[in-house]
Amino acid sequence: MAFVSTAILMAGFFASTHLVTLIEDRLYPDEIIYAKQTRYQRIVVTRWREDTRLFLDGKLQFSTADEYRYHECLVHPAVAAARPKSRALILGGGDGMAARELLKYSKIKTIHLVDIDPEMTRIFREIPLLAKLNGNAFNNERVKVFNQDAMSFLEETKNRYDIILMDLPDPNNLSLGKLYTLSFYQLAARRLSAEGVMAIQSSSPFFAPKAYWCVVKTVSSVSVPELGEERTFEVAPYHVNVPSFGEWGYVLASRKKIDLSKLELKVPLRFLNKETLPTLFVFPADLKPPQVAINRLNNQVLVKYYDDGYDEFFE
Repeated sequence: MAFVSTAILMAGFFASTHLVTLIEDRLYPDEIIYAKQTRYQRIVVTRWREDTRLFLDGKLQFSTADEYRYHECLVHPAVAAARPKSRALILGGGDGMAARELLKYSKIKTIHLVDIDPEMTRIFREIPLLAKLNGNAFNNERVKVFNQDAMSFLEETKNRYDIILMDLPDPNNLSLGKLYTLSFYQLAARRLSAEGVMAIQSSSPFFAPKAYWCVVKTVSSVSVPELGEERTFEVAPYHVNVPSFGEWGYVLASRKKIDLSKLELKVPLRFLNKETLPTLFVFPADLKPPQVAINRLNNQVLVKYYDDGYDEFFE
């Protein structure tokens, strides 16, 4: 009887695996070169000619056709604004692309990367095609990986960082939404050095404007001690067009007001230069801020803003 039960379970397992493969073959138009269900997410990597794409739970995370636009805009404005720039923290970014950009600066001596899924960082360290995309960042001695929850890491670490990059998946569920709350940003602020800068990927100000401006408002509500008094973060919202995603938004945050006119790029890049950098911080009239609430652990309004925004365009 036990043998029969085991046989039935094994047959069910292989049948379900085959079914998932058939569904994914229909879902993804390009060749699937890697697919795995981890404890945290479904990872799928596809390839067509020179274009490699990463999907997490069916949602596109990057295309190599234009990922450099996204990652350059996430990383380099923050590096330009930070004083000093010796220690960096990346929350998320398990593909290693943000680390690749930070490694372009010799002044950055330490890069800590926190990604909850060890399989993500493993494949982008060990699979040659994927490691090549991030410049073999995970084998660089300046990069140290922590496979744990980002909020737990911020609660436990005693380190301070000059640059904190939040390269987290979009807040499309409550588990991810907690990583965009006032409580989370307050934890991050405690780990930021006095003249440090945070850069946060903040979804699309075009497709999900309430979600984007909710992130901006939430970050700008973080209180930080400054010379014996409580002040809120200074923020600088910005955006760029990434063809695979459309209009994409970020926000810089610091204890001190960031003088955007003094931002300078110190390394050559594929997209950003001294002419394009200032344009990131200019919003057209149709992307003006709507009325939004602060995203807190006890309301998680951001997830609803995000879902409503994308539902309006794509469902």
